Amino acid sequence: MLAHHGRERLDRPRVLMNLVRLLPETQGAGGAGRFVTALLTHLPQHVDLRVAIAAHSEHLSAGFPAINWITVPEDTNVYLTDHLRWCQCYIDPLNGLRPTSIDPAVAVISILLDLQHMRMPWLFSASEMSSRLAEYTYAVARADRLVVISEYERDNFREFYGADRVSVVHLAGFMAEDTATRRQIDPAPAEPQARYLLYPAVPWLHKNHEVLIQAIGHLKRRGIEVPVILTNVGDRGGIRKALTDSVKANGVDGLVVPKAYLPEPELYDLFVQSTGLVFPSLYEGFGIPLVDAMALGVPVLANRTSAVPEICAGAVSYFANAANPIAVANDILVFWEDADTREANKRAGIRQAEKFSSEKMAANLLDAIDQAIAAKGAHCARGAAVRPSSPAPFRPISILILYVDLGPADIAWLSARGGLADFHGSVFGADTDISVAAAQGMCADHDMDALFSGVPKFLYCADTSKSAVDHAVADFSARYDRSSLQLVVRFDHRRFGRYSPDRIALAAMALDLHQEADYAVLDPDVADCVLDSTPTEVSGVLQYEQLRRSGASVFDMIVKRSSVADLRNGSTAYLSHLCTKLRCLRVPSA
Repeated sequence: MLAHHGRERLDRPRVLMNLVRLLPETQGAGGAGRFVTALLTHLPQHVDLRVAIAAHSEHLSAGFPAINWITVPEDTNVYLTDHLRWCQCYIDPLNGLRPTSIDPAVAVISILLDLQHMRMPWLFSASEMSSRLAEYTYAVARADRLVVISEYERDNFREFYGADRVSVVHLAGFMAEDTATRRQIDPAPAEPQARYLLYPAVPWLHKNHEVLIQAIGHLKRRGIEVPVILTNVGDRGGIRKALTDSVKANGVDGLVVPKAYLPEPELYDLFVQSTGLVFPSLYEGFGIPLVDAMALGVPVLANRTSAVPEICAGAVSYFANAANPIAVANDILVFWEDADTREANKRAGIRQAEKFSSEKMAANLLDAIDQAIAAKGAHCARGAAVRPSSPAPFRPISILILYVDLGPADIAWLSARGGLADFHGSVFGADTDISVAAAQGMCADHDMDALFSGVPKFLYCADTSKSAVDHAVADFSARYDRSSLQLVVRFDHRRFGRYSPDRIALAAMALDLHQEADYAVLDPDVADCVLDSTPTEVSGVLQYEQLRRSGASVFDMIVKRSSVADLRNGSTAYLSHLCTKLRCLRVPSA
């Protein structure tokens, strides 16, 4: 039994926890599900706990008989008021706060898992951003104590919300704890003959599955096969099909194996029998699988981002650049072949994982409960208006340069440029945000491979077909377009002369001046900026049909993000919207 401050608790706080919004495991409960299960295991030892759940979570009650379970159809005051009157502290651990009107006499703890939407707003639709901003602002304002899952996130809440009553409650390797205890297994078995890497992550955009799949395809084309198993791949929103399509497009069928949500014992076996955990995620508020792996003696190759260095420190290997599949492939190959480094990671990881446990997590949450109740008892005012600062700013312009269908003269000219970053800066300006896409066949050439491996953000086109190009443009629009303006261009050394840093800057300034314009094109036939009329139905359809012959992607147009809402370049919906709804500003290019 966990001791709190070195003694048994005689004054057990009355705590109500809201799990009504907890998703089923097969629909993406993920880390939140593991987190609350650990809380249900340890908190009843120290508090009188009532838990409100939805009908689909009633199966939880059988595993936790010490808890008073309440099944309700929704988490509103209609169903929770009596229970709120009973409790001393109310906890909502699910990235928000319900009900939306809570008696001021109740001490409230809001547990908010991350501020990814503030750090990476380009990954969220306008409706998702609006919803998160409203819900998080209310949760921060109403909370008597805010609980976050890493020092990194505490700093985020201080920066974006000015939050001061914040407790850091690190999570743990829940699967490693539960399964190892149940099986009474200590070290992992010897490395099996069938080697593979494991990536256990729900494939949201920030988890970066596409780059990982492209990297494995790149290695295969070099004659190196590195099998990867992807777990937690459900079929919500067509996720599984998107991954399967990517696996096929990159020629790694049978090498990259997507699996659905697995029972914990099966997932445990995949962990301990793997050669290592590969974790190219672009954002983590904590990273539960990282601690699982370290605790089980599984070496890790991770992206050095957000909370990952805080959780892993020097106990893992890190990618040099997780946004470039060629660079990712190079790092995977070193990790795959370097048994000494993996062995060192195992030893260091076991030591690092000892810093995290469910018991420590429960103790820290109990401290937060005490502080919330004490603050309420001292009549500390909460609920004042909170106005978050703006999300991380969008950059001025994101540009995707497509290197496809290049002839020998193009390749020779490009090879002579040296570093691509300097070349791109000389053409588009040093402050532009450049991504590059190239056909897979181009990188079979050693010189081209070396040229593209140093690009900060890189995507593969499966081939030079229209559909492959459209896929790459859509992928760029989803993951790497971090700006107010977007431009997609095809490389052609004879036509790149139309662009220059001055012309790009002029177009951006002209779009700022002409608020009614939606996109700009550089036009050598105009002497001053000319704003076209809103397209008619006929002219819009004609332009759409003309452009559609080259695919769905929009090229050589500098388009305002605000004018296309949540549509993504590379889709027919985006092309249709641009042709039929948006006004063009023609900017001099001579």
